[in-house]
Amino acid sequence: MRRRREARERRELQGAGREMWEYFQSIPTPLEEFDQEEERERAAATAAVPEPAVAEPAVVVDDFLPPDFVAPSQREMAGLMMAWPGPLVVDGEIVTCSGCESYRDWIVLHAQGRVWLRCRAGHETRETGLDTAWFNRNSGPMTEEHASYQDGIRFLGH
Repeated sequence: MRRRREARERRELQGAGREMWEYFQSIPTPLEEFDQEEERERAAATAAVPEPAVAEPAVVVDDFLPPDFVAPSQREMAGLMMAWPGPLVVDGEIVTCSGCESYRDWIVLHAQGRVWLRCRAGHETRETGLDTAWFNRNSGPMTEEHASYQDGIRFLGH
């Protein structure tokens, strides 16, 4: 009885595996989808499109956001900074300042794709274990804009 049950279960699993394989075979790969999309675009471009009898003037639309809500671009800003009051863990280890051994109350600076850490005593070190993606995940929205680096440091309480 046990052998028959095991054989039946094996056949059912093989059938389920075969169904899954057929399903995956029916899904187009991203390259196939890209090729199909290119073919559709080429066909649409070559198809004769009748010209409208009268060309209507384009409607002028204001920008979606008011100028006060538009964030400055990275080129306009020297960098970004945020306060990090607690211990900072990078690659499983708590970061400590090489100058004063402090391990909390950091200012994290991001400029030119690099991340620096500044302790309360004013020691700054580049942290190679952190990158732009980490900074973007952990920083909140930009709330203040400062004229100088020192103004930003003072604003964050250092």
